[in-house]
Amino acid sequence: MNVQSNPEKSAATRLAAQQFARLHLKQSFTDTAHWRDLAAVAGIRLPLWYQPATAGGVRRYALCLGLTLEQITDATGCKSFRTYAEMNPTWPLWAVVGLLLELKQSLSA
Repeated sequence: MNVQSNPEKSAATRLAAQQFARLHLKQSFTDTAHWRDLAAVAGIRLPLWYQPATAGGVRRYALCLGLTLEQITDATGCKSFRTYAEMNPTWPLWAVVGLLLELKQSLSA
């Protein structure tokens, strides 16, 4: 089956996600510059500003950074990626990844 993309539908979906983020997700963090520096050192790109934190997103970035669920549990008390993602419901994925980057840095020190 060959699935063709629908640019209009994609644009509408993206705009809806951006509008949701503007209304419901915090975008201003004191550590933003620090997280960007850590991401550059780790060689990763932070997620798009409008992506909400989900268990799958947290899991994907944790694995990319070489962090295990056990390390996250030891540091935060969260026993699942879902719990970690839901810990701060108004935080976008990029900010949660910033915390993962800080965890990785603290474990490396």
